Amino acid sequence: MRLSVPRLNIPRSRPDSAIYLPLTPWAATPSKSFAEYSSSLLRRRGTLLILFAPALALLFYVVRVYVGDWDDYELDYDALASLHTSYMPFQVPTQTYTPPVVPPIPTPPSYSPPVPSFVSSQNVTYQVFPEDTPPPPTLRPHSDPLPQECIDAHFAQGVPCFAPGAPKFDFVWTWVNGSDLLEQHAKKAAMHSYDSKDPWRPSTAGTPDRMYRDHDELRHSFRSVLASFRPYLNRILLLTSDFPEPAALNLTLSASWRLSQIPQWLDLAQQTRAGWKDGDVPLNIIHHAEIFRPYVGTNFNSLAIESQLGHVKGISDHFVYMNDDLYFGIPLQPATFYTPAYGIVLHFDPGLMVPPDPPTVLTKGEWRGMGESNYMLSQRFGARHRPYVMHQAKVVSAPILSEVETIWPAAFARSASHLFRETVGPATPSDINTMLLHAHFIVERAREGLLWSWVVGKHGAMDDRWGVDEDRRAWAEVSAVGVNAGGSEVTVRAGHRYTVERERVENTLRESGMDGGMGKTSYLFSSLDGYAYAGLGLGGPFKQVTPDVAEDDLPTCTISFDECFPGYSRASDVFKYVAFENPQCGDCIITALSRASGPLGLSTFLPPAERQLADLSAKIPDRSEPIPHLPLVARYDDGDFSLRGVMGASGERNVRAWTLRVLQRYRYVVGSTPAVFEMLLDTNQVAAMLQRVNEMSDTALICINDDVQKGHETTVAPLFSEWQENRWPSPAEWERQ
Repeated sequence: MRLSVPRLNIPRSRPDSAIYLPLTPWAATPSKSFAEYSSSLLRRRGTLLILFAPALALLFYVVRVYVGDWDDYELDYDALASLHTSYMPFQVPTQTYTPPVVPPIPTPPSYSPPVPSFVSSQNVTYQVFPEDTPPPPTLRPHSDPLPQECIDAHFAQGVPCFAPGAPKFDFVWTWVNGSDLLEQHAKKAAMHSYDSKDPWRPSTAGTPDRMYRDHDELRHSFRSVLASFRPYLNRILLLTSDFPEPAALNLTLSASWRLSQIPQWLDLAQQTRAGWKDGDVPLNIIHHAEIFRPYVGTNFNSLAIESQLGHVKGISDHFVYMNDDLYFGIPLQPATFYTPAYGIVLHFDPGLMVPPDPPTVLTKGEWRGMGESNYMLSQRFGARHRPYVMHQAKVVSAPILSEVETIWPAAFARSASHLFRETVGPATPSDINTMLLHAHFIVERAREGLLWSWVVGKHGAMDDRWGVDEDRRAWAEVSAVGVNAGGSEVTVRAGHRYTVERERVENTLRESGMDGGMGKTSYLFSSLDGYAYAGLGLGGPFKQVTPDVAEDDLPTCTISFDECFPGYSRASDVFKYVAFENPQCGDCIITALSRASGPLGLSTFLPPAERQLADLSAKIPDRSEPIPHLPLVARYDDGDFSLRGVMGASGERNVRAWTLRVLQRYRYVVGSTPAVFEMLLDTNQVAAMLQRVNEMSDTALICINDDVQKGHETTVAPLFSEWQENRWPSPAEWERQ
């Protein structure tokens, strides 16, 4: 075997956390063999060779040793040139943790970072970088809060409220080229590192090759976003795999250096201190080793990778998470993802509902992670089926992701330590599905905030007492809008709401500075209209309450005084009961109070403006801009939801002002955007499918999943590559020409 030695460029210093030594791509074969080169050198430099014979002998020995090391890897290095991968050594510095200046969050007593299952195997050492284990994250504030002068009118009366200007988003792609031989070797070594009885060892089938096959999707996924969303792009971040640096490179670097994959089409000559650029859009590469907590080596688990996205340094408050099989089909507007006027936009498929029970040995594939996550949500917010999060471009709130990890730090750390998604076990508890946790957490926090505001913030006594008078006042508000008002059991019909009426939304967005309006996206429901899952049951379309819905088609519910107000003596216990223990009560209360609030706003939920908590300033350290939140507990049973328990440490005394800031943190709309999900199967199917996608002129979000059947790989690949190139032909400036 002949080894092609890479040529090193002078390293550029970088302002971020990684230090790079860019490598040129691997040459398929060197121009001369080692023996030919030595012979030529002897003829031309005979005298010098004699003088330095001992040094040359030592050099020969070292080369023989390193070539032997690479032979142990059983890799075909001539084949490396044909792959869509280049390599970059990078150094991962010792990680340090500097908490932001925000109120401290108590660490749950159950938190115990997992111990890595291995550190080395088969000539490959998986470096666990020296670091102090960081505590769970603290809360992160939003950078664009609603203006103080309109926030009250916004929640009470539905008055538009926003900081003007169109947002910009970071886009994060996760990518790995599983066709890469070095990646394959790292995977093989990791698979063999597990004990035969370890339930977390990969399944015999392993992760299907299709999960890592490369059809040049990433390049065209980039192009599609640049073509359809450029005005709103802040930067593109590519999160890539990394693995130990092969000894044969002989770079004489410390053990903290690792080798990173980068796409072979990325032009290294275009790299600057700030990364790469296409016009005013920068591209930066980040690596798993830089964001994992803990990091135990090369990771092949997409759920583990997603669990660490919140650790990307400097990530924008709202970023869009992409896989390389996702594309934008037509120009899009920020209203598809997030706007300051309406909050984050969530896309669900209510035709698929995730049950609240933990996964069993019979639960397969992605449903294990989704099941585990919905079980966690049910322990925190009450048991219910929750809808599937669509497999398309997903917007993520970095502050919310930090909050979710603050509540479940052990689950995030546990998932990060698992190298494979498909395991023999199945071990328990399963890995989490971060995107499902994130989306449903927002919806459930908004619901929790509404019920807490009404029960504890508005009707409960300041010392948390709840008695007959509180029961009577609360029931009077709920039953007043009932079809048979005045009884101990009433039927409630939702009222028409104008919050997401299309013309109103379009006008609001344009007033806020977004001339493109909603584009192809529609809004189905808003947190300003109550609870999105009320009446959803085990599936079906979202229940809409816009003016175009006939009165008889508006959702209804029945609520009983005896069932929903069973005689608790503390406001916080009443809240827990209607919110979590008997969630149907809470859902119907929200429906009733939303109707009572009129066509806009949530006035009936809100505490009176004069309601004040006793001044505790002498007992509370001075804190600026505290971040309002409800209890950060993994189980609602463990939370203190009393007025004093929730607000006491915040420094805020006005109950209404504090409540409004809680509600604004979890604003959302449920969106609907034209999307298509297709699969690559066989040659004839792919040809017909791609033609069909081309004919969908209004499709905004495209996912084309690689599930190519055996025997069709060589015919499907050129069809798909040609289609991508025809659909998005304009190269970015960072591509090799």
